[in-house]
Amino acid sequence: MCGILLFNSNVRCQTTAQDVYLEYTEGDDIIKPSGKDAIDKIVPYIVARGPDFSSFRCLKDVNTCWFSSILSLRQPFTKQSIVIDGKFVLQFNGELYNNAIDQNGNDTQYIVQLLSQINVLDKLLSQQQIIDVIRELDGEFAYTISDLVNEVIYFGRDTIGKRSLSYCTDSETHDLYVASITGTTSKDFINCIGGQIYIFDIKERNFINTTCTIRNSPYNVTSMIDEDMKGLITITNELFQQLTNAVSKRITTIHPTHIENSPIAVLFSGGLDCSVIVALICEELMKIPSNSTVVELLNVGFENPRTGLQPAVTPDRKLAVSSAKILKELYPDVDIRLVEVDVPYKEYLKVRPNIIDFMYPKNTEMDLSIAIAFYFASRGHGFITKDDGTRYQYNRKGVVLFSGLGADELYGGYHKFANKTTPELVEELVRQINNIHDRNLNRDDKVIAENGVEVRYPFLDESVLKYSTSLIPINYKINKHILRNVARMKLNLGTIAEEPKRAIQFGSKSAKMTKDGNKNGTDILK
Repeated sequence: MCGILLFNSNVRCQTTAQDVYLEYTEGDDIIKPSGKDAIDKIVPYIVARGPDFSSFRCLKDVNTCWFSSILSLRQPFTKQSIVIDGKFVLQFNGELYNNAIDQNGNDTQYIVQLLSQINVLDKLLSQQQIIDVIRELDGEFAYTISDLVNEVIYFGRDTIGKRSLSYCTDSETHDLYVASITGTTSKDFINCIGGQIYIFDIKERNFINTTCTIRNSPYNVTSMIDEDMKGLITITNELFQQLTNAVSKRITTIHPTHIENSPIAVLFSGGLDCSVIVALICEELMKIPSNSTVVELLNVGFENPRTGLQPAVTPDRKLAVSSAKILKELYPDVDIRLVEVDVPYKEYLKVRPNIIDFMYPKNTEMDLSIAIAFYFASRGHGFITKDDGTRYQYNRKGVVLFSGLGADELYGGYHKFANKTTPELVEELVRQINNIHDRNLNRDDKVIAENGVEVRYPFLDESVLKYSTSLIPINYKINKHILRNVARMKLNLGTIAEEPKRAIQFGSKSAKMTKDGNKNGTDILK
């Protein structure tokens, strides 16, 4: 996980190129006046995303400044931003799972190797080659690539948009800003579309090739129906293997020092999706001889004045306790710890303005109720309850978090899908999965990464996405029938496989916190 901030000024910088490591001075005169206020506001957010290292670079020849922060999960440790042969400056945030990367290798260095082979003397050819490099990447990422020779900036997110990235072109100064997170600023930042490759010409001050994407087309959901469900067992086995692979590579690409000394954490409601992920993690850990990795289940519950409920009796807390018990019985050799994150109403009120700031430009009641639940869960300041009922304080130690996001969009989990015709269900699932970059991922990544952790999404693995959208019959996706079958047949999750869908804001009681509970989720925050 890293934080990315790029600023390209319309006015030539009057300073020499330089690197400043682990320090940044507010109002630094390296940055042109038009960008100072916005940059000073954004930098602290970028620092929070990468607690291991940060650096600032400014190159006058291209009027561009880069600020990067790093949470290092792979060796060798690589400082960012990276100047490549005097041709490119690279910022990369995320994890890659390309087969060409050695298990103990570094994904950023992999991109460096690919870019170093590009001939920048031919502008059109180099543009296509850079696009080809971006399309080669498989993982969870956001990036900026600055072509110093041709004065072109490329930036964007992976195919589905698992890492947050926003941009702004100032209408008055014509300056360009690109950032992982911005907070509320005077600038009108726009969330980047998942999979779109943004190409900005520094000299012309405009975007070129505005239809360029990583994938040739959006994800399309098959309308195939298997009326007799003759392929159910085969599809169940294949989906299980797809998910197993997705989880496996997200574990094995954590550097061994993290695996040995730091737990793996899971955002855990106790429901079907996250319980499948936990079981698959445990299955993978069981393959590692003498492995002692802890699995932290992060469950959040809110004190809700409107309902009078305390965190301990929220629906998700009750479900998490019962599901964690099943998982512990299934995997007695894995140290599974249910971390109960209780959020008092006073703490909610204290943090609320910060969450509204973090998730900008999202600004609805529903966005807040979801974002604040993920923030507290990923922060992980909670308790563990012993068998005798006593509790002791426990703070999350894992820096890699797993999430079950994407299962509802892929396998028809939302209640509103229940009574749709086949064409309607296909259309809705296409819309859901292709819009998840804006509806969920940008917001969630911003608030979760604020706690200096990285979240990984096995259900949104590229191979899982392709398989689930194109090869699973649509009638297997009514009420997540196929995923429930995986949970029953392959993972023996028992009653967990039957759990109905419950949105986190209702399960944790982070929605409608006051007696003014008639607000709709789509209402704009005040």
